[in-house]
Amino acid sequence: MFNAASKYAAIAAIILSAASCTSEAERRARAAEELRTQAAALVESRDFEQAMVLLDSLDATYRDQTAVRRAALAVRASAIEGLSISRIEPADKRLALAQLAVDSLGALFTRIDGPRGLDAYSVASELARQEVTASTGVQPRVDDDGYLSIAAVVKGRGIGLNSISVTTQSGTVQSEPQAPDRLIVSEGSELASFRQEEVTDVLEALRDAADGPAKLHLNGTRGTTEVKLTPALRAALVRSLQYAMARQELRAAALERERLERTLQTARDHKANAPLPGQQ
Repeated sequence: MFNAASKYAAIAAIILSAASCTSEAERRARAAEELRTQAAALVESRDFEQAMVLLDSLDATYRDQTAVRRAALAVRASAIEGLSISRIEPADKRLALAQLAVDSLGALFTRIDGPRGLDAYSVASELARQEVTASTGVQPRVDDDGYLSIAAVVKGRGIGLNSISVTTQSGTVQSEPQAPDRLIVSEGSELASFRQEEVTDVLEALRDAADGPAKLHLNGTRGTTEVKLTPALRAALVRSLQYAMARQELRAAALERERLERTLQTARDHKANAPLPGQQ
């Protein structure tokens, strides 16, 4: 009698447990479907970013709800499609503005073919006839990839050239000293090239000084020498940084526009191949 009662009690427990499991599975399925439905409604109202938030939550919280998540694939594709389209117009404007800046600044530069074995570069047109090794001085250059460098020469002296600095009413800004192996010594003169990331702060300080007093120096381990900062050289230094940054912005804008186009096409492909309702 006791054994029979225990047996029935065990069976009842199993039934209740199964019912409880079934109830929990149904609850999770309903909750997952509710998220999918809300996300679809947000797509319809063009709130694509919030729709993506709900879809990400659906995937993270209800990984066991395969059917619902599969049904949400079309919703996600639509959200990505809408989000990409909404971002393309600002990206096109960014690209157009960057192209305008490059075109307007580029008209003020002259492309110089480098000596044999060296890359071509562009210089501000007022400096195009300057022979950089003729005397102590600097020449800002922008290469074909849009990156700035400054060629510096100390004529007939040995100062251990390793940095460049500008002094304005706001103080002195100096580039970090470069390694000695980057210094070239030829016929008693020193030549060095400073990369954009090394001189950006220096050139920005010169730009910020506007028409105020400024002095440019080449510095080394054994001394320093002043570069004659003519109005033409001053303008060329600032404009060269602007041109390099405009070229880099154009490249970044073009890459972003291409990325959005690829994302849009991928979303449309996924949308076309997503299961229709009832096919999950």
